Amino acid sequence: MAYVDYEYYKNTFKGSLDENAATKLLEESSDQVDRLTYGRIRKRGFENLTEYQQEMVQKAVCHQAEFINNYGEYLNSPLGGFSIGDVSLSFSKENQGPGGIIADKKTLDYLAQTGLSTRRL
Repeated sequence: MAYVDYEYYKNTFKGSLDENAATKLLEESSDQVDRLTYGRIRKRGFENLTEYQQEMVQKAVCHQAEFINNYGEYLNSPLGGFSIGDVSLSFSKENQGPGGIIADKKTLDYLAQTGLSTRRL
């Protein structure tokens, strides 16, 4: 179950993906957000989060969906990075969360504000 529907993504977040791509990526992003929050959202229930937490989770999901759209082919690669001529691409360990999820920095920042992504809970 995605924490964000296409209407929110398009109208509130102002995303640019078409409906089919967005729907698929929002579902995948929601699954990744669950892993980044140690399953706490599913356990508590999204509707039981504070309004602020819900807003931060929705923003995180949208940013992660666009991150996957932009870098998905590289994220699924078994390589940590690669170079072709003068172009080099690698993913920072700072962008890696629980379960090895590589996430957009904004995704991680929004989730940090919810208090759901800390290991100590």
